[in-house]
Amino acid sequence: MIVNVGLLVCISCTALSQNRRAVDNQPDQFTSELEKRIPFSFTYAGKSSKEFLNSWQKSEDVRRSSDSRIVHTVHHIDPVTHLEVSWEVTRFEGTNAIEWVMNLHNRGSRDSPLLETIMPLDLDLHVPQGSPVTFHHAHGSTASALDYTAVNTDLSANKNATIAHYIMENGVQKDSYLPFFNLQWPDGGLVGAIGWTGQWMVTAQRFAGTVALKSGQERTHLKLHPGESIRTPRILLVSWHGKDPIVGQNALRQALIRYYTPRIDGKSPMPPVASTGAYALIFDGIAKKTGQNPLDILPTLTERDLGGTGGRGFPGPGDALNYVSEQNQLQLINNLPPIGIETYWLDAGWMEGLWPDGRGSWVTNREFPDGLRPLSEAAHKKGLKFLLWFDPEGVGPGSLIAKEHPEWVLHQPQEGKWGGIFKFSDPAALQWMIDLLASRIREWQVDIFRMDRNTNPLPFWRAADPEDRQGITEIRQIEGLYALWDGLLDRLPGLMIDNANWRVTGPDIEAMRRTIGSLTRSEITNGGVPNPVVDQAQTAELNMWIPFDANILNGADAYNFRSTATTGVAMGLDLQSPYMPVDTLAREIAELKALRPYWLGDYYPLTPINTNEDAWCGWQFNRQDLGAGFAMFFRRSRSNQSHYDASLRSIDPGAFYKVTITEGIERTTSQTMTGRELTQLRVEINHAPGSLLVRYQSATGDSVDRDH
Repeated sequence: MIVNVGLLVCISCTALSQNRRAVDNQPDQFTSELEKRIPFSFTYAGKSSKEFLNSWQKSEDVRRSSDSRIVHTVHHIDPVTHLEVSWEVTRFEGTNAIEWVMNLHNRGSRDSPLLETIMPLDLDLHVPQGSPVTFHHAHGSTASALDYTAVNTDLSANKNATIAHYIMENGVQKDSYLPFFNLQWPDGGLVGAIGWTGQWMVTAQRFAGTVALKSGQERTHLKLHPGESIRTPRILLVSWHGKDPIVGQNALRQALIRYYTPRIDGKSPMPPVASTGAYALIFDGIAKKTGQNPLDILPTLTERDLGGTGGRGFPGPGDALNYVSEQNQLQLINNLPPIGIETYWLDAGWMEGLWPDGRGSWVTNREFPDGLRPLSEAAHKKGLKFLLWFDPEGVGPGSLIAKEHPEWVLHQPQEGKWGGIFKFSDPAALQWMIDLLASRIREWQVDIFRMDRNTNPLPFWRAADPEDRQGITEIRQIEGLYALWDGLLDRLPGLMIDNANWRVTGPDIEAMRRTIGSLTRSEITNGGVPNPVVDQAQTAELNMWIPFDANILNGADAYNFRSTATTGVAMGLDLQSPYMPVDTLAREIAELKALRPYWLGDYYPLTPINTNEDAWCGWQFNRQDLGAGFAMFFRRSRSNQSHYDASLRSIDPGAFYKVTITEGIERTTSQTMTGRELTQLRVEINHAPGSLLVRYQSATGDSVDRDH
């Protein structure tokens, strides 16, 4: 193991007042010291970089941007082989956040010696011996009950924690982790985020007086050809001070909202309220088979009851995806009730070959004789945006790309019926795909490009690597993916990208800066049946790490809606059905939109985060700048507790607040309360399951900007 001892940060020296630093507009000591050191490592020609990097030629430059960023670039060049290692560091003024990325460029005339174990993050953090240290992190998505559940690892002496994007077993993804962590010690901690939409890894190992923290691409063992360059994963660190790790989570949250979410007209686009016909067939199939209201039947089902030969005869998601046609989609759009829908969503099934075989055939099938322009025109006429699904990386065996351009497809021995993946690493193939997608988006007037990724790419990357170039295929594929996104965003101003599949793509900060989150954050809760408790737990944990996400709604009552809704929601319902309570949905959607501004504030979980049916769940979003916020509470189906004693956070105990309490979606009461009362709030829900919304506004505060 190569350990970089070039940066040994004394954590106990950084415990300055966070409020004082905010006033002084100065970074803390950790951030200032980090910029002066070398917090990365690599092995070159069999030697650790710590043995030679200081002897290389060095140059540096500093530039200041208009959005409070200071970019400091340090270049090291080997005078013998002419390998250049550049470290680009960005400091965000007025914060304790610092970000960097490495670039390695062979400026010589021969292949470089082997580069191995490139770690853009390699720090030894001094922590007093015997002090407790906890490595907070969370599972990612694998369509299982583990999706987005918290993991808090105690780093006692000689203990370690390792996380990665894909946890593989025999070539199959078995688990996943979010690309974020919070390393906590007694008086503060360090929050980290990774920017790499590939196989990143993080390790934290405790020694007697230090914690060794490393992150990078999991496998690098490669030489660079003359003129060739590569980049590393991006690293973001935010230091925080205090006893409560939520301080660090909110420092991360505000850094992500300010610097890592896209901007359209100066504002952060959020997941919308969308309607898709992908679930209408399921809904109507249940109604026809049972003669009953599907909203009553759906909560009694599991995903195994939908589709396939072992179900109860109801259509499944795959059936519904391929049921689309120009006729039934125009009917869906034109008959949408006026309940506040913002986006019409056409998912898979529109292309030649259908779902999933048609991935790689990006032309419409015979059910859409005039292309997709009639759908976008109908949507725009109703004031809706048009969201369209693609999976540009997937290449089905019988698809047009597989037949016409087999040289553009990566394969691996166990790929099976899903086929290969598209070579974003091939410049000609990449340019062709950017041109194709841009033309489709323009021609069909697409507002939101929904990019899915259904095939785990890691086995393909590894299979394509030569022995002395391990990691290079992944690097080129990820660079190509970013070029694809950037190319579309550059050509199509105002385009939004929906990062559809967090199981494969994930929500890392490189994906985050280019996309609006995901309308389907977890496949365990978008299979056609409601799962409100899992939705609650996912929202409660994800907001510790990620500002924006959404999921599919499969129930219309307030408990289900509030459990699923975030800043947006995707309607997995047939809104044309006579069973649909459209007036209730209109009020629920109006509530969602009214709460949107507060998601830009700080987040606080108010209850333990779990999926226990006999528990309560609750969270709070607070806008300190507005003196306002909201708290949402859920009493789950088997909870015998009719009340919950909550303590709202970031409340001025001496101030007065205008408070509205809404149980269900209709019963609202208003009153004036002191801040002290809000910090000792008893919440009552007299039926289970049930939900309750508490909104508060400082009696002297400014009104909320509804357009955030």
